[in-house]
Amino acid sequence: MKGLIVKDIFCLKKQIVTFAFIISGVVAVAVMFALSGQFGNLSTAASELAKDGFDIVPVIKTAVMFFMVLPLVCTGNIADLFVCDKDASFYKVGASLPISLHKRVLSKFLTAFVFIALGLAVDVLMSAVIAGVSDIIVYSKCVSTFISLTACMMVFVSVVIMLNYAGVPAMYSSFAPVVIAAAALIALNAKRMITAFKNDDFSSMSRVVKSIIASVETKPFLFIAAAVCTAVICYFASVYFAGRKRGVA
Repeated sequence: MKGLIVKDIFCLKKQIVTFAFIISGVVAVAVMFALSGQFGNLSTAASELAKDGFDIVPVIKTAVMFFMVLPLVCTGNIADLFVCDKDASFYKVGASLPISLHKRVLSKFLTAFVFIALGLAVDVLMSAVIAGVSDIIVYSKCVSTFISLTACMMVFVSVVIMLNYAGVPAMYSSFAPVVIAAAALIALNAKRMITAFKNDDFSSMSRVVKSIIASVETKPFLFIAAAVCTAVICYFASVYFAGRKRGVA
């Protein structure tokens, strides 16, 4: 199974290059904020703008978090593995290997999770650097946020892998989880949204957004539990779909 994971990583070599550039950018941002924190540029700018009634800290925090999240959301398009395997007819080769169907499917999940783990490691390291020299972000909240987002990425790639084994074309499988999540979010908050538009009062929607953000920052264990359950379900579903193809996976 290790050979299959190595093969999958080589198939994602384009994503690896992109991932390296993204990591370099995040490191550069961390260094700039470290220098600004050391020489007081950030605090000076915040103080000057505060005199005019403008609080720049939330803007800076949002910008930092945006760059920090990039290594997680750009951990490689797992659907490309299925395109490469199809183009090379590797499914037939894989079926002839002395490796069980379960392990062949598992290798896809492990490959995706390796990339996600690397993204999490980079984010945790860089957030420690920024939090150590500046009070713009709180390290504990950053780590909790990144763990929650990592769990969300695990759900995303698990569903993508399952859809590909189910026969959904790769060009659609990567968008399907996003569409499903957006549709579910809209359906759950449809009543609030209709009321907000009718009354021109979006305070209730604002509370929903704030509650979601608060959950991401303070309740990563809920996201982890959801990610583990989703990954297990998608794994066994993927094995089932692969088995329906007479073991070719």
